[in-house]
Amino acid sequence: MVHPGNLVRANDTAPLVVINQVSPIFVSFAIPEAQLPTLKDYLGKGAVHVEANPPSGEGSPSEGQITFVDNTVDPTTGTIRVKASFKNERRRLWPGQFVNVVMTLATDPNAIVVPAAAVQSGQQGPYVFVVKPDNTAELRPVQIGRTRGDDTIVIKGLAAGETVVTDGQIRLVAGSRVSIKQPAAQEAVR
Repeated sequence: MVHPGNLVRANDTAPLVVINQVSPIFVSFAIPEAQLPTLKDYLGKGAVHVEANPPSGEGSPSEGQITFVDNTVDPTTGTIRVKASFKNERRRLWPGQFVNVVMTLATDPNAIVVPAAAVQSGQQGPYVFVVKPDNTAELRPVQIGRTRGDDTIVIKGLAAGETVVTDGQIRLVAGSRVSIKQPAAQEAVR
């Protein structure tokens, strides 16, 4: 921080040098305060996996785990600061660098996922219409895990490979005949 010829005094406020640790390295990011209970639940079960990748996205992401959760919510943003530790053996992460962070709370390798549009709500709870081999609809109650974007995890009530109705459920009753629409072919743009 200083060069030959600079004036240096005892107890000066300007630092002489800054030393940054590169391996291991910490990445700081924020999560919405509404997600704190979920994060705490998963932290109580074990380590929470985090991936960090520089914005260029070249190569595989660096892998680490959560090591710190701040004890206050930032009132201006409604977020909580979280830090993850990375071994950084390949030196892909650098102090002061911006990175894209992905925090994985859980992995469900055998989950049954359906389009969120297929799940309907009724008096007895959520249900889907399943298309049987004879092209009739069967109303099937299901137990829902979680929904993210356009996908919903079904915990109970469906088997892998079953076809569900995603459009026109309001006109269906159990035993109704259904027709499967094929996606329209897209024309080449000229």
